[in-house]
This record gives sequence, C-alpha cells and structure tokens, in this order.
Amino acid sequence: MAPVEVPVSRRRRAQQKRSKTGCRTCRARHIKCDESPGSVCQNCTSTGRICEGYDMCRLPHKRTDVYLPDIANRLCWIMNSDEKRCFSYFHHHSISSLISFFDSPLWQKLVRQLSHTEPAVYHAVNVLGAVQEDSEEYDMRLAGVNLYRPRHRFALEQSARSYALLNKRHASHDPQFKEVTLVCCLLFTLSELLLGQYNTALRHLRSGLQILNEAATYTNCLSAIDQSLVEAFVRLDAQSSHFGTDGPLLHLNKEGEEAWSYSDTMSLPRNVQEARRELNHVLTKGIPFLSECWARSSTEIRLNYDSMHFTQQSLLASLAQHKQRFELFCEQSYATLSPKEQRGAEIIRLHYLAQILSIKTCFFHGPIPGYLTTEYASLLSAHEALMAKFPERSTTTLDNGIIPGLYVVASKCPDYRVRLRAIKALQSWPHCEGLINSNIAASLALESLKRELMEGNKNELSLIIGDNEVELVRFLFDTLSSTERAAHWSMIKASRILQDVP
Repeated sequence: MAPVEVPVSRRRRAQQKRSKTGCRTCRARHIKCDESPGSVCQNCTSTGRICEGYDMCRLPHKRTDVYLPDIANRLCWIMNSDEKRCFSYFHHHSISSLISFFDSPLWQKLVRQLSHTEPAVYHAVNVLGAVQEDSEEYDMRLAGVNLYRPRHRFALEQSARSYALLNKRHASHDPQFKEVTLVCCLLFTLSELLLGQYNTALRHLRSGLQILNEAATYTNCLSAIDQSLVEAFVRLDAQSSHFGTDGPLLHLNKEGEEAWSYSDTMSLPRNVQEARRELNHVLTKGIPFLSECWARSSTEIRLNYDSMHFTQQSLLASLAQHKQRFELFCEQSYATLSPKEQRGAEIIRLHYLAQILSIKTCFFHGPIPGYLTTEYASLLSAHEALMAKFPERSTTTLDNGIIPGLYVVASKCPDYRVRLRAIKALQSWPHCEGLINSNIAASLALESLKRELMEGNKNELSLIIGDNEVELVRFLFDTLSSTERAAHWSMIKASRILQDVP
C-alpha cells in the first residue's frame, strides 16, 4: 500500500507542538509547554512530574551537530537538545584535543565515565564543550565573558546547574564526592582559561589544590583519588608559579610524595607514560625556579646568588641524569612505539632541551651571549620538525607541549630572525597548554622584540610590523588589563613591557 501523503499544513501543526522555549521537562518530552510564569510549569505539576525549570537561552541551530547515539537513554536525567550538542562536542572533539599529545585515563576513562553518572560533571563538561567551540572560532583569542554570545550564556547556565548540584551534596559523606568536585574544578579551570578569565581560573585551581592538600594532610585519603587527576593538578600547580606570587600551592604528604620521588638507581622507564611522569617530576622543580628567576631583578639575583646558583646547578645535574636515562629508553624502545607514542617521546626530548637551556640562561636579564644562538636555533628546528607531524592540531590540552620551548626561543635567542621564526611558529598553532596560551606567548615575545628593535636595530623593525601583529599585541594588552595582578606574572616581569601593564 502506498504511503499516505501528509499535508504540509498538518506537518507544520505537528512541528509546532514541540516546545522550543518551554521548560526543560516539556522540551525533553517533545510536547508544547504552557510556559507558566515562575520556576515551574503547570503542564508538569498537573501530571505529577518534576518540572526542571526554564533555560536562560538556546543555542543557534546547526545542521552539522553530531550527537552520541541513544545518548538520552544512557543517562538518568533530562537532557535538552543544546546539552546533547555540547555533551557530544566534548566527547567527540574536546577529549580528542585533550589527549592529542599523550593518552590519559583522566579523560579517556575517569571524566568520560563520571560525565555519564554524575550530573554535576555532566553540566561541567557541557560548559567546556560550549566554551571550547566558541573559542576556536576566534583562534583562541577570546578574552572575557560576552553574554551577547549564546554559547557564553549557555555555559553560564550550565555552570550554575553544576554549582547547585555540588552545593547540594556538600554536606554528604559520599566518598566519591571529593573526586567529583576535583573533576569539576578542573573543567571549570579549563573553561575559564579559554575565556581569558585568569583570575577566575586560578581561583578554581586553588580550590582543587586545597582539596588535595586537605586529603593529603588531614584525612590521609589521597590514595583514594585517581592518580591521573592528581597528576593534572600537579602540572597546573607548577605552571601557576608563572602567574602569581603564591604558587605552587600543593604540599603532598609522604603518601603522595612517593609517587613523585625518583632514585638515580631506579630502572629505565618501561613506556612513554613513565618517561612522561619522570619529566613532570623534574618540571615541578624547574618551572617554579624559572618563574622565581624571571620575576627577580638583577640586583635581587646578585644578593641571593649563592643559594640560587646552588639550586641552578642541582637542577641542571638532575635534568642531565634524567635526560640520559630517557635517551637510553629511546635507544631501546623507540622503534617499537606507536606513531603517537613516538611523537610523545619527541615532545619529552624537546622539554628536556628547553628546560636545560632555560635554566642555564635564567640569570641573564640582558642580552644572551651570541655563542648560544646555535642551541636556540637547533631547539627551534626540532620544534618545527615536530609540529609538521601534527596535521590535525589540538586547541586545548593539559599537557606540556610545544609552547614553553618555542617561547624560550622567541623571547631569548640573540638572533632576531630566529626569534621571529619562533613567534611565527607560535602564531601558526593557536592553542592552550594548561595555563599557557600560545597567543599570549607569541604576543608577549613579539612586543618585547619590537621594543628591542626600536632601541637598537630600527632597520629590522619592518620585519614585525603588520596588521596581524598589531591585532595580536592588542589581544595581549586587553587580556592583561582585564586580569588582576597580571603585573606579577613572571613572564611580564621578565619582559620589557612592565610599565604598560596596569
């Protein structure tokens, strides 16, 4: 029997029954909501249902939305189409970006699972999905919350729902609540960083670090928290020393320190993940020392030279030992690694090289000696070669990747043309690595280079003058002017633009 043709007018009436502006419950049931004033609708209460209330905004429709199959059937709470869209974006895109350098059970297992079982985490991943999608449209240069943008309004509403759920469970004795809260802190930190909201991001980070400190010091339950989650906070804590005067803040007790202590006599790393943990252990010592050196004046360094020189030499010795162990691991295992693991090994090698060069030159507040140009140029070439192996480039990750090494070259190399190449490399891959934004690193290095050229090499100034460069520097100062205590960032203190920062 031939199918009966449904008149267009009837199809339109059927479509009009679906609620587009009603309460969440009616929209999830695909029925028309009476949109009663107040916090709940009569359509729900009259049938004995719990009304989930009204959303503040709706996202613009996109025909290219990709949803997880049968996603609503797997969750125990109501989802609307906008949440499905951002939830799907997080799982299909954000997780891939977050593990682009190294695989991680944090994103591939813990957060993925919690987002399906914990409503607070579910709403928090929606925040990150919405903000990341919006930030990518602006090449990761978005500074500040703009409530005229639908995704920002949606993210604000989703974060409020997540906060409310966390506050509701705050007094509970649920053993998983601590881990849920830490995951939400991490997701909120990343979301605020993508918005350029460093003050808020650092507050979320400090909240998570406080929870970890209490778990280690008072309740002695650090081992109950997923180790990959602890590692993420350790990395961000080390990075935070560049963005204020009170970091790092994490003080693990013996239980936590055992996971981060290494002996010179221990065996070689068994895989890339163990090699990465050894690198991160060294970076948790080296990054705060670099931030201290960059933030201090030449006079302060001279007054504290003996103790600082001892620390410098100890770090260089430790870096050399760890790098040697890593190179032995590569000699034995590199050929058997997967392509992604090989790229990860190359990232680890670049970090050892960059960290050694940075600590070796950290006491220089003036021009770097010309004989070091070759080391800077080699470091840049190695970064450029690695970047060529990433045709699909991530926008957000917690891992230490290419930005630190490129910034070292872009801000310190004696050869201005090499520095400009490093700046161009940073500009070619707009993304965030934890707290570090490639646009901020590039614009800061560019402004420092411009000032140096204006002082002594004006003939070279034409190399860096252009509309894109002007826009990039404007982005830098917009970010700094809206960020409290930006003048205390170690990179700002080490640069020559301190007088322009409010």
